[in-house]
Amino acid sequence: MPKKTFIFEQPLNERIRILLRIEALIHKLDYFKNLNNDIASYHAILTILEITALVERGDIKQELYKELERQHKVLNALISHQSVDKSRLELTLSKLKHAMNNIHNMDGKLGEHLKKIDFLLTIKQRAAIPGGSCDFDLPQLRFWLNRDLDTRQRDLNRWSSPYDQLYEILELAINIIRDSAHSEKVIAQNGFFQETLDTSQPNQLIRIELPRDSEIFPEISAGKHRYTIRFLHNEQSVDKIPAQFKQDVEFKLYRCSF
Repeated sequence: MPKKTFIFEQPLNERIRILLRIEALIHKLDYFKNLNNDIASYHAILTILEITALVERGDIKQELYKELERQHKVLNALISHQSVDKSRLELTLSKLKHAMNNIHNMDGKLGEHLKKIDFLLTIKQRAAIPGGSCDFDLPQLRFWLNRDLDTRQRDLNRWSSPYDQLYEILELAINIIRDSAHSEKVIAQNGFFQETLDTSQPNQLIRIELPRDSEIFPEISAGKHRYTIRFLHNEQSVDKIPAQFKQDVEFKLYRCSF
């Protein structure tokens, strides 16, 4: 059964922003990897290259380790509280510790394993040119795309293997943050909502839940001290610039400040 609501998310710091981008790309990669057609396999390669470009911008492993370490410290401080479900908390602490150990055991810098694969480097160069990946430009690519699905999937899984491991760790950290928030029904008067952030808290993520059949969507802007939400709609067509919705909007707000 399809979900009755949509969730819109807004990261409140650079670390969470990068983790969410990697998460979205890995979801896209999984979708393309499992489709049995050459166009999907080509887009799976492009997505692997896109993930590589993102993880090469900084030390993702170090950032993720810091986030896991922070979460472990905060949760470990709750172990003596009477109202805490200790068995559940201990399981989460164990998962965090295991994830931290897995990061330590990941060899080298992420993305390095692809730098010696000439096939992928050639595709990366040609993909920057509009229409540059045609069969006459990259006959080796066409040869690979003509191979059976099992062969293509084995190659794709081999190239993306470090990112699959990264995803398992990343998803643990993000879901702990998502699950830390309780929903609250609030009203955006005339389609506008603003709130000051408690800077003493580790503000991580804002989540907005709307009915799936809503004709509006949120535009969220956030800084260190506050965030604002404007609900927009397309009065005529998606081709046009959206306008602010001028009626009150009730929505569910999740403040993820774990």
